[in-house]
Amino acid sequence: MNAIFGDNAQGKTNLLEAIGLLSTGRSFRTLHLPELIRQGESYFYLEAEAILAGVTQTLRLFFDGQTKKLQINATAFSTFTPLLGYLPSIFSAPEDIDLVTGSPTLRRRFLNLHLAQSDPLYVHHLSRFVRAMKQRNTLLRSKHSESIDCWEQEMVLSATYLAEARATLLMQMKEPLLKQGKNLSGGKEELELKFHPTFQAPTYTGLLQKSRPREKELGQTLHGPHRDDLSFHLSGKAARTFASEGQKKTIVTALRLAEWDHLALRLGTTPLMAIDDFGGILDPVRSAHLLSHLVSLGQVFLTTPQPNNFGHPIHIKEGAIAPNA
Repeated sequence: MNAIFGDNAQGKTNLLEAIGLLSTGRSFRTLHLPELIRQGESYFYLEAEAILAGVTQTLRLFFDGQTKKLQINATAFSTFTPLLGYLPSIFSAPEDIDLVTGSPTLRRRFLNLHLAQSDPLYVHHLSRFVRAMKQRNTLLRSKHSESIDCWEQEMVLSATYLAEARATLLMQMKEPLLKQGKNLSGGKEELELKFHPTFQAPTYTGLLQKSRPREKELGQTLHGPHRDDLSFHLSGKAARTFASEGQKKTIVTALRLAEWDHLALRLGTTPLMAIDDFGGILDPVRSAHLLSHLVSLGQVFLTTPQPNNFGHPIHIKEGAIAPNA
């Protein structure tokens, strides 16, 4: 347990974000990598050592706004994708509440990032589907459909894999989510996660063909895994509408803990757990429940204004670890 503490705007979340970038190749705060380059600088560079299965591994990342460079030990890559699943991790932040109330894009991103860490084929099929769909959209806008069948066939193949992987994940997370929700709420609340696909795999080919006239007018594909969604339910009611702010925070915290449980079971390893603004997410009673659970999760990183006598304290001041930490 590592408690990253310090005053506001000193760099606590920056450190957590760097750990996230090294473990997933993505920021949990922004979709735009150029925003991670310090103001006035032309690039960012990260380096870390990770001990995996008793062996020290060296990770190096570089990005200058255009070019990505990744080095894992002596092997170089021109993309950050190989990081997915290499150092599995779960990140929780106050912005997670948007998973309940925000756009479907955020919930699909949650699904994609989790599955990408545990299933390399998922990354392959997601990239393949997006590539084929872009080609189909181009043909729809041009009103030419001579070669659209071949792109739809590729979409169907990958969409089927994505749909099955997502449905299986949500089924496997049902019990962990229910358990974590009850633990955090003292047994008062039952959480449920429902999947809302926009297509059925066996009939997807026919749906694409049937939708062409309408989609030619719009210039985009309306059905597929890029339009799937999730919804959270609390004791049988839609959380988006009926849950209080405190209950929504409990839901997303329980979701991250259930995500950790599933990733640990799937990979047979102990993922990192990171929580930004610990203590600001839940009320004191539920924070105490969370803290008692975190001690069993292996390596944990928390940011907090004060260390509060738990975990190994890491004092951040003016963007660096304070010498007297």
